[in-house]
Amino acid sequence: MKRYTYIVTTFALLFILAVPACTKDGFLDKNPNGVLSTGNFYKSSDDAEAAINGAYTILLDFWAKSIAFKKDIISDDAVKGQGVDLAALTNFDNLNFSPTDGVNLTIWSLYFRGVHLANLVLDYVPDIEMDEAQKNRILGEAHFLRAFYYYTLTIRYGALPLIPTTIGAEMNPKRATQAETWAFIEEDLVKAAGLLPWKSALNPSDIGRADKGASLALLGTVYLFQEKWKDAFNAYQQVIQSGEYGLEPNFGDLFQPEHDNGTEVVFETQFKGGEEFSYGNGFNFWVRPRNGSTIFGLGFCMPTQDLVDEFEEGDPRLKYTVIREGDIISDEVSDIPFQAAWSPETGMSCGKYVVGVIVGSNAERHEQNLKHIRYAEVLLGYAEAAFRLGNTAEAVDKINMIRARARANNGSVLPALTGSEDLFAAIVHERRVELALEGKRYFDLVRWGLAEQELSAKGYQPARKGLYPIPQTELDVNPNLIQNPGY
Repeated sequence: MKRYTYIVTTFALLFILAVPACTKDGFLDKNPNGVLSTGNFYKSSDDAEAAINGAYTILLDFWAKSIAFKKDIISDDAVKGQGVDLAALTNFDNLNFSPTDGVNLTIWSLYFRGVHLANLVLDYVPDIEMDEAQKNRILGEAHFLRAFYYYTLTIRYGALPLIPTTIGAEMNPKRATQAETWAFIEEDLVKAAGLLPWKSALNPSDIGRADKGASLALLGTVYLFQEKWKDAFNAYQQVIQSGEYGLEPNFGDLFQPEHDNGTEVVFETQFKGGEEFSYGNGFNFWVRPRNGSTIFGLGFCMPTQDLVDEFEEGDPRLKYTVIREGDIISDEVSDIPFQAAWSPETGMSCGKYVVGVIVGSNAERHEQNLKHIRYAEVLLGYAEAAFRLGNTAEAVDKINMIRARARANNGSVLPALTGSEDLFAAIVHERRVELALEGKRYFDLVRWGLAEQELSAKGYQPARKGLYPIPQTELDVNPNLIQNPGY
């Protein structure tokens, strides 16, 4: 069942974003009547709930939802498409990142704003007198969100300034080392896992919030990026052994709104359809094929032939991932088959979040949730860690679970692995086809050391080590920041 959680009122959002950083106690810090601040907020459990809800609002941002496909066009899975439209993403499409690029600055600023909002919770909620279990949940969510925002930043920018508090924070923090950055994220996720309940223990009204499983799953991924194979194996194993998750029986159901918060969901952004723009998910509209009809969309994020060629013959996942000539997009446009001419660059369109999804007049304000971590990714991460540790049996078992779900009842396709194959190649392949167009491919290639091999034709520059540039405006105001290599 679809549940709407932590939808923040406009009033709450405005004051949470407006709360300044200041000292906890200072008799000179007078609060004008009618103005909300750290001095007269953070007094009750309702304030604590509003504060953590505010920390989630970063995930509702236009660039975090509607333009989320930017994560795919930097890989060999897709191109932006549609000619000069949305020219702001052209540099991303060509891997020609620039320190002065406005989108680059938006990404940096957005997620550091998320860090600030999480820090406000961690700074001020501990002093509120309230139910201890509720407080622990809120603090656990804040630790998770801060880690999630820092993770999102570090896989793009590398080592980061670490800002653990809003109280007495440095005006011009230096960049930590990459090891220190990862350690900071790990610490947050370990704390989050210790404070948060499992998904099944959440109150019905809290379904969709970060929980123990999300914390451990992200922790496993953080370990993968550092090649801490045993730690990754252990973190993922806890998620698997919890019994909290499973694969959706039908791959085609994964991106249907009816299966939001389903068995395969580990963490996803919650949306409410048909309401004001800020609460709905516009991703469907931005990637839905463009043909001039109001029932269609903008048609960005066009899959490449290289991605299509990666799918094995008869793989049922392909039709839900890539829309091709003659395909029926959904029942509401069953009399208008897809035409390759609508996607002039590749002749294909993004299928995830689109195929079989009924949108009516709410394409840009749709209810479907945007997935960040799903159980299939946990299984594949576990398989990779197991392979690196020499545990072939476990690696093969988990990859075969993914392939078995994909083939459904068709035994003639996607044969099970036996363990005699090149298992690393099998992991690379399975991650690509299972998680295609979900924003994972580029960062996988970089961490595997395969980006130069796979993305050189797209414009990949090895000297940059896969990193985005620190925005020039940040360098201008903070003399302690150092630009990434190759820029």
